[in-house]
Amino acid sequence: MMYDFKFADIGEGIHEGKILKWFFKVGAQVKEGETLVIVETDKVNAELPSPVDGIVEKLGAQVGDTIEVGQTIVLINDGSATEAVKEKKEPLTEGKSAPGVIGEIEVSSDMMASSDESSQTKQPTEQKVLATPVARQLAKDLGVDLKKVEGSGEFGRVLKEDIYSASENKKAPQTVTIPKVSMSAQGEVEYVPITNLRKAVVRSMTLSKQIIPHTVLMDEVIVDKLVDLRNKVKEQAAAQDIKLTYMAFVMKAVVLALKKFPHFNASFDQENERMIYKKYMNLGMAVDTPVGLIVPNIKDADQKSILELAKELREVADKTINRTVQLAQLQNTTFTITNFGAADVAYGTPIINHPEVAILGIGKISEKPVVINHEIKVAYVLPLSLAVDHRVIDGADAGRFLSEIKSLLNDPMMLLLN
Repeated sequence: MMYDFKFADIGEGIHEGKILKWFFKVGAQVKEGETLVIVETDKVNAELPSPVDGIVEKLGAQVGDTIEVGQTIVLINDGSATEAVKEKKEPLTEGKSAPGVIGEIEVSSDMMASSDESSQTKQPTEQKVLATPVARQLAKDLGVDLKKVEGSGEFGRVLKEDIYSASENKKAPQTVTIPKVSMSAQGEVEYVPITNLRKAVVRSMTLSKQIIPHTVLMDEVIVDKLVDLRNKVKEQAAAQDIKLTYMAFVMKAVVLALKKFPHFNASFDQENERMIYKKYMNLGMAVDTPVGLIVPNIKDADQKSILELAKELREVADKTINRTVQLAQLQNTTFTITNFGAADVAYGTPIINHPEVAILGIGKISEKPVVINHEIKVAYVLPLSLAVDHRVIDGADAGRFLSEIKSLLNDPMMLLLN
């Protein structure tokens, strides 16, 4: 008689969310497809629609509560007799009695099943791992064997914090320990918890630096012709309600460079020792929002003109800042561009967005003296910073890729002809 609507695994490293708003109360009639609740995740505010028609019997969490993947969001009486909510209980093998919430730990969705637990017949002495749904999914994402993790929860249950700790120990040398932060009694301090988005950034950046050996190449390109071209056509673009920025030209140059050097539009599958070449180009762009950095992408960027790129850039950036960007716009990025110039900075060492193999940083365009044909002239110069995964991309290849981008930005008519 009840439909148990759980918070599903929606990918992108999202393991939990916070209830922002309920649209229905207990006892209310809801129709399939109507928005039940808004959940704030690390990256988006997701509107979750009702999967069935029925009456809301129980809310799994209140506004402000945090829910984890696999946890019940709402119970809906849909009038059927085929989907009864059943609680699975699992005996403990540690000589302790199981707590009453053990049934809530079991995951009813195949998406949440851990790839690290064997489905083969186990020996009588082998123990079943107790873990929360979010810990199981996190272990799968980070490649951590649940059976080798010592749980810190009640009755030895493995929590997500245990998975993070196990992952760090797995990647870091055993002689390295993370020192605890201690405060002196010299003066007053304030403790401020970081946001969910900042937690996601911490995980993403740590994962990237643990796995990928970065090397960074930096150079400058004279962009006088690019500045002139943009100045000539930006009013025509504005007439079409398009704000033409330099980023659109950079994206077009990256697209053409990726076509010439496809191994930059790829991922490295270290476990199977192979490269995964993407036959599509979804260009990510780092967007600075009031709550932190979010990286949406432009789908099929290789199929769009400069004006189309410029228009979509603005639309996606605005939605990202307002936290209304769709989850699909954050998934399956193949190459990322980050704009240091927006922060009035020339150079930086960008961190690769795992599992990509490279990232391009662009700095602020400025006028400076340069030597052209043995003469000193004032020109517009654009700084570029390219970080690559040195496991699969050598410095020479990175130099050729960066030179291709420089050549295209130096002579932007080539962007229009392609």
